[in-house]
Amino acid sequence: MHQEHTAGLEENWIQFMILKTKLELPPLPPNTLDRPRLSSTREQLYKFKVTLLTAPAGSGKSTLLGSWVQHEQAACVCLDDKDQDPLQFWLYVIHALDRVKPDFCREILAHFLRGYSMNPRSALVLLMNHLALAEQPVLLILDDYHAVTQAEIHEQMEYFVENMPPSVHLVLSSRTSPPLKLEKLKLRGELRQVMLQDLAFTAEEGVKFCQDALNLNVTSSDVNNWVQQTEGWVAGLKLLALSYTDSTEQVRLRSANRLAPTSQDDQHHYSDRSVSEYLLEEVFHRQSPEMQHFLLSTSVVQRMNGDLCRALTDIGEAPQLLRHLEKEHLFLITMDRGAYWFRYHHMFSSFLRRELARSGTEQVNALHAKAARWYEQQGYAAEALDHYIHGQHVQDAARLLEELFAHFIMGEWWTLRRYFDVLPQDVVKTRPKLYMSYLFLVARERPYGEMMKELDGLEHMIQVHLQGQLPPEISSYLLQVVCVMRAYMAYLNRDLQGLSDHLISYIDQGYPDDIAFQYMDYDRRESMRLRSFHGVNGSLQRGEQCFGTITNRWFEESSYVTSYYGTGYAEIKLEQNRLSEAIHYADRALEIALQIKVAALLVPAYVLKARIEMAQGRPNEGMKLLQQLCVLLSVKDLEYWQPIIQAHQYRLQLEIQPTATAQLVVDDSIIEIVNPELSCDQVFSSLVRVRAKLLLGDDEESLNELKRIRTLAEERNWLTEQVECGLLEAQILQRQGHQEECMAPLLRAIAIGSSEGYIRSFINEGEPVKSLLHHYLHLRRTHSITDSGIKLAYVKELLSAFAKENRGGIPSVRLSPMEQRVFGYIAEGLTSKQIAAEFGISAGTVNTHIRRVFAKLGASSRAHAVQIAEQQGWL
Repeated sequence: MHQEHTAGLEENWIQFMILKTKLELPPLPPNTLDRPRLSSTREQLYKFKVTLLTAPAGSGKSTLLGSWVQHEQAACVCLDDKDQDPLQFWLYVIHALDRVKPDFCREILAHFLRGYSMNPRSALVLLMNHLALAEQPVLLILDDYHAVTQAEIHEQMEYFVENMPPSVHLVLSSRTSPPLKLEKLKLRGELRQVMLQDLAFTAEEGVKFCQDALNLNVTSSDVNNWVQQTEGWVAGLKLLALSYTDSTEQVRLRSANRLAPTSQDDQHHYSDRSVSEYLLEEVFHRQSPEMQHFLLSTSVVQRMNGDLCRALTDIGEAPQLLRHLEKEHLFLITMDRGAYWFRYHHMFSSFLRRELARSGTEQVNALHAKAARWYEQQGYAAEALDHYIHGQHVQDAARLLEELFAHFIMGEWWTLRRYFDVLPQDVVKTRPKLYMSYLFLVARERPYGEMMKELDGLEHMIQVHLQGQLPPEISSYLLQVVCVMRAYMAYLNRDLQGLSDHLISYIDQGYPDDIAFQYMDYDRRESMRLRSFHGVNGSLQRGEQCFGTITNRWFEESSYVTSYYGTGYAEIKLEQNRLSEAIHYADRALEIALQIKVAALLVPAYVLKARIEMAQGRPNEGMKLLQQLCVLLSVKDLEYWQPIIQAHQYRLQLEIQPTATAQLVVDDSIIEIVNPELSCDQVFSSLVRVRAKLLLGDDEESLNELKRIRTLAEERNWLTEQVECGLLEAQILQRQGHQEECMAPLLRAIAIGSSEGYIRSFINEGEPVKSLLHHYLHLRRTHSITDSGIKLAYVKELLSAFAKENRGGIPSVRLSPMEQRVFGYIAEGLTSKQIAAEFGISAGTVNTHIRRVFAKLGASSRAHAVQIAEQQGWL
């Protein structure tokens, strides 16, 4: 049996929800009347930014669009009343553009999805920027735009229309004028309007349509009369022609005349009542009882094929009846070029559903059940769900939605939300797994305390009321997820103590690590935990309480949690300049990340290791690690992570080849501007750019950009960024000779650093900040500056840390690679014999290396050597 390649449930969630038939206009029937005065107007499409096609149903809009795209490559979206979710709307647009711009989805889709969840407008900018790269004009057609009622979509469309690149030409087809502000386009001559009077048949076209296209034996005089009565309305003319017979023609014409509109404005109501209603009824009742049954039974679906029609009507010859309707031009429209899917004309479909409703709700619901079962069996689960819901078969809808949750969880939540909004809550709650899915969905919207009560109630229901009704493994899994949900709610509400408590409780109860933990940070896929984690935002104290407790309890588990929080804890140790501890936790986090092979773990772990290498004066080694990371990532993951990986690579290169790298960074334009929607990673990229400009002597622009970043960081209470901005501003002002002014940003950085215990951020700045700190001490000792609450002990601690560094962290002693490895084992407490076993060499050779290390360090024993290394800060 024919099936769309995206229909199967095994496809990814976006392809699973996108109906391909909505991405192409219905092909023109072979006997479509050629109307040169309209079809030739396609040449004007590229002369206007927007073409607005507005006319009532049955006016020939779809036929005109079809004639335009016969010889043009166009991106088309056929909208309907289900297209009310803004994200879904734009996903259809992107998939339509993919048909005229190969690989467009691959280039933009992942970035668009991630950006849209944070800031829809920035995602639209991304979309428009990619469209601007098109070498050829792009024709985008949105058909039946009147079906869209969501104000948010209209607002986004206005922004899109106003800012879309010159290469894009938009056609909006609608029964009514869309609620968009298009006055500016009209004044600029960028808007073209095609209306009902443009589409109306002339007398000559009417005669040709009836005699040639419909093959009716009718006189030109009769047709001219029909054209006058319908004022050229295409559907009205077709209805009159289809209901035409010699014996009753005059009766029908008199009836039609009585119902005809009395003014030009009335013609907009044809599709609702009057002539159309009367003539549709005439056409319907002229059909055989079998055909009437067929028409009514199939009216419940948005699209149909022969097999679905057979299931709905219980008529074995249903496919033949469908082809008969196509042959007779009875308001049946082909939806694809293979003529597999069909739909009724909207006007005829509405009439049939009104007729069907007279038979009662029970019959209508039964037809929806038949449609739902057929769609589900064929793998069209979204349409099956719609029909289960429309037919009030809520138990089946709940069952299917529960089965499909795994497909939806990997993407955005718009699809799930649409179904949960219509399913009764009492039905959802009878299915614990489905109810859990619902709670995941609304977690961000519901108050913290209310959600925790819901979870308590769910846990009680599983443990008490459903005891014995569910298999033990299912009950255990649901209780496990309840615990994850509690941690998730704590995370969302920045309750770091609650998060720590729930994760400790989780492991204390003996639950295994679960994939669900990957969704706890699905909107925080950033390269540095300390900066970006909810509720931490650069606070070493809060991070220590949360990350430290979790990491140390989970340390032995090869789990997502261990790697995720271990990276954050190691970042804290790095900032505290406790390098040996940072390495200890960073190594464990990376070890697990390499086992799990999830990019959200791999990238932060490798970035952290590279930063530790820089702290130890080995930026080249850090570069090698980031290169290894790029090799490990999939093409799709690398596409997402490449910008921030590149930013970290530039940060390392600025230590290796400052001037040459600075020019590369400025030319690369990692981030052009700072705006309120930037993530921590994007701000880090901006700060790398500031450093590059500083090296090139662009002080004023650097100061301006730092002030913008600092304002953003203060608004969001990002501490690490505030410290970095303060230190960079102070250096610029010092370089400009503003000795007094440079103290203010320095003191802002010291105030935050002192309260939180920042060390490494100061050391990384090298000699300029060391000089500023000495200058500040001098001012304090000479009473030239007030203390402002700054403790001198902290400033002295910073200077002591600088003293342990040599040229930005490079050890004063150079050990060979073999000596470094041997010394590493010495620090771990291994004996010479044990070290020899690790290398496969003799204990005597090991002792030779140890003596050389002692000589270089000036150490008298192993303990003395380790003490010296710790004091130097490079162990």
